[in-house]
Amino acid sequence: MENIISKTILGGQKMLNDYVKIHGSKDGLVIIASDVSDIDVLREKIINRIERSLTFFKGAQLTVKVRNLNVDEKSLDQLKELILENYGVNVRFKKIQDRHLKNVTGENAIFDGLDEGMTKFYNGTVRSGQVVKYYGNLVVLGDVNPGGIVQASGNIVIMGTLRGIAHAGISGNIDSIIAASKINAMQLRISNIISRSPDNDIEAVYPEIALVKKNKIIVKPLYLYGKI
Repeated sequence: MENIISKTILGGQKMLNDYVKIHGSKDGLVIIASDVSDIDVLREKIINRIERSLTFFKGAQLTVKVRNLNVDEKSLDQLKELILENYGVNVRFKKIQDRHLKNVTGENAIFDGLDEGMTKFYNGTVRSGQVVKYYGNLVVLGDVNPGGIVQASGNIVIMGTLRGIAHAGISGNIDSIIAASKINAMQLRISNIISRSPDNDIEAVYPEIALVKKNKIIVKPLYLYGKI
């Protein structure tokens, strides 16, 4: 059994390193395999990660979070037994839930409220692997960490630091804005326009705002909004 497992791992080594993250939590170790939809690929990803640090994992409680997995419970139970028998690791599976927050604005409608409109307050940090989505304005009372995604058909306001991905105007509103205490995003999107935070060593000491000017996303101090 171990030889078969090792051969399978070696054959897909490059693929296995993609989209696998690990972190600790109050419930034990957590592996995030967000881009997995096949039980065979999932098995290889988990085993590859365990074998790279077998001493670290042995005897641990391991939670595997997946987004698109469509596998019957019997197959998951067999995978749990295989890993426990060969590596002494207890595994449980948990599906990553996208947060689709509903309101009266339809998914395909263009939300054009800027100064007012339906608004959702999300209380807490948006962590890696989380997606917070709302059809209206979205206010995050915390940070957006790398790997976290926030989406809104209206404006996005982040009371902390934006390090992940923010997409405002998802229904086509190019006049939407993204504001944060500090913008150091992996990616900024407004409507269908995509950009990244500027690469420099200067950290802003004031809140910032991203908006579209001349078909490009620009980031500037919030206190200058409406003046330039």
